[in-house]
Amino acid sequence: MEPRRLRFPLLLLVAVVLACRRCGAQDAPNATVPAQFACMVPTPCDTYVVYRTQSPGFLTLGVISDLFGVSRAMIVSANNLTTEDGVLLPGQPLLLPVKCGCTGNSSFANITYPIQSGDTYYALALTAFENLTSYGLVQELNPDAPANTLEIHQEVTLPLFCRCPTPAERADGVLKHITYLWRPLEDDMDGVSKLMNASRQAIAKANNVTTDFTSNAAIPMLIPVSQRPQFPPLQYSASTGHSGAGKRSPAGATIAVSVAVTFVAFAALCVAVFAYRRYRRDKATVHLGTRSAPNPRLCWNHKDFHSSSSIARMINKGGDKLLTSVSQFIDKPIIFGTEEIMEATMNLDERCRLGTSYYRAKLDGEVFAVKPAKGDVSAEMRMTQMVNHASLIKLAGISMGADGEYTFLVYEFAEKGSLDKWLYEKPPSSLSMPSSSSHVDTLLWNQRLGIAFDVANGLLYMHEHTQPSMVHGDVRARNILLTADFRAKISNFSVATPATLDAAATSSDVFAFGLLVLELLSGRRAMEARVGAEIGMLWRDIRAVLEAGDKRDAKLRKWMDPTLGGVYHLDAALSLAGMARACTEEDASRRPKMADVVFSLSMLVQPLPVGDAFEKLWQPSSDENIAIVNEVAAR
Repeated sequence: MEPRRLRFPLLLLVAVVLACRRCGAQDAPNATVPAQFACMVPTPCDTYVVYRTQSPGFLTLGVISDLFGVSRAMIVSANNLTTEDGVLLPGQPLLLPVKCGCTGNSSFANITYPIQSGDTYYALALTAFENLTSYGLVQELNPDAPANTLEIHQEVTLPLFCRCPTPAERADGVLKHITYLWRPLEDDMDGVSKLMNASRQAIAKANNVTTDFTSNAAIPMLIPVSQRPQFPPLQYSASTGHSGAGKRSPAGATIAVSVAVTFVAFAALCVAVFAYRRYRRDKATVHLGTRSAPNPRLCWNHKDFHSSSSIARMINKGGDKLLTSVSQFIDKPIIFGTEEIMEATMNLDERCRLGTSYYRAKLDGEVFAVKPAKGDVSAEMRMTQMVNHASLIKLAGISMGADGEYTFLVYEFAEKGSLDKWLYEKPPSSLSMPSSSSHVDTLLWNQRLGIAFDVANGLLYMHEHTQPSMVHGDVRARNILLTADFRAKISNFSVATPATLDAAATSSDVFAFGLLVLELLSGRRAMEARVGAEIGMLWRDIRAVLEAGDKRDAKLRKWMDPTLGGVYHLDAALSLAGMARACTEEDASRRPKMADVVFSLSMLVQPLPVGDAFEKLWQPSSDENIAIVNEVAAR
């Protein structure tokens, strides 16, 4: 997917740079929110914003979906498109699905955006996001990221104007409020009314204007609709082959195209048949139970595959239309033969194992983590298409057996394996790259903080920024994979389910996250057998530790993972333990939201002293807790 970058004509770029220099020398402008975007409904809702394709740089669904953090499949569905491909002509409206909710006294759809080279708040608000937000609001919602000190890859929040219908508006037939940007030189109330399939009276009422309203400024407006609007068919650049001009091709060209298509289809069919026959031939020699292999380091140094039987090559060379069912799950599907994966993993040899569920395999010169598929994995594949976040593992490809069933899921590779191997036992030397001379025996304190922060961010994204909101349902150490620099990625979406509007729906993930934090602190499993028939439970242990009065500090030091060697800040450990206790409250309604957890962890991972005030944030009985949590939620 093409990275999110802003491209401007030279004169516009110069103007933006000069404007931003002037803004950088002054205080941030006051953030004014139009009255129609006030918070009137506390419950979040799914809605749309209208975004117009623009040149250069924002003419493909890939770039636009990456900009807004929404999958291409969702954009295709919202706009009734027939393809995700092609270069669109500029100036065409698209419906982009967003999750709208209250931030303080205003209503926004908060988009998480990683800063790219050349980005400024002013340019993002004005150009990339087409005034669906404002420079002042972006500055206000990112106090820790001043406009003049932005860093590449730094994540910031971009608040898009939106609002959910009130109960009274729903009773009047309003299904959604769609955010539309008024175009001064082109729009009038009649035109907007026809485009959005909404009456002039309804538009005027929602925005507190007259039915003959006009404006010389580009301003966001609410469009109340009773059904999703149907925009005119999209027009594509002629070079993409999706042009909507509808010109008839010459007869000779039609015949040539027909012959070419027939030849390609026949060739693809031959390759598929050949692959199937080889698979059936090799199947007798490849068995899941076999553990012998001629090369003991095959899963680390396996050479690239180039055989004509590889379905992956067939897909990469343009035959992906033969497996259209895969494209709904992966942007650029790569299909591997089962025998290739078995060979690359030495028939699933233990020496290739990464944690509990994954194996390392080098395919086409690239290293992947492969997971044997069990039962129907379509739900897991669909989930990986819906999410797109740095803290969530990405599905890169699949393997299919002769019966058409999926046999392996192929994921991006996380070099350090799963977290459980680092917490419960010393990681095997095979988890390090063969050429590495250094080896880490345990996780350092800062690494554990970073892992907790990454997992919390991933869960926050699933809970509040996917459409619909999702519950992971299986947050545990073996499903947390670690990259070479110990960044954490949540994996295994096999039991993930959509969340309901009830806050308790996501509380199970919060509880599981609390257990994970306790494991990071103690280096032990959340439940473990102890002397006699006793079963130890960390969430009960930590309550006894934190309620030990004057002996609390000493008890916590004794309870902490001894492999840390005491190299950690006690105040930070107490804060993290208090957070874990709050997350594992038996009463689900008393558990914090992941937004509160992420906000608090963001302070812990910063090189700032942690004092008693922060610790009180996670004291359920503290009167100050209510005010602090409300302030956090308001952010």
